[in-house]
Amino acid sequence: MMERRVVTRYSLQVPAHVEAELSGGDVRSFKLKTRDISSSGAFLLTEGLELEPGTHLKVNLYLNTFSSSGSCIVVNGRVVRTDKDGVGVCFDGQYQFVNQAPDLDM
Repeated sequence: MMERRVVTRYSLQVPAHVEAELSGGDVRSFKLKTRDISSSGAFLLTEGLELEPGTHLKVNLYLNTFSSSGSCIVVNGRVVRTDKDGVGVCFDGQYQFVNQAPDLDM
């Protein structure tokens, strides 16, 4: 199978706080982790949580969980594929870097 990605994907597991806009406009929050990540998307490990393709997400990626001055990337995206381990998310390309203390209960 030929690789279709045009950006490098890195095997990196970081905590992610995800807000998902479910059917009917209901918004739910989840604490997940990435399996891999690139500038255009990530694979989120969902541990049995089912998110349908097309679901819109707000994703907070916690980059420094070992410091009280943690940094977070906030990005919107949508679910583009699902499998038994999780979901592939395509980011919209609009990133915001935020300095805040991480939620270490992730």
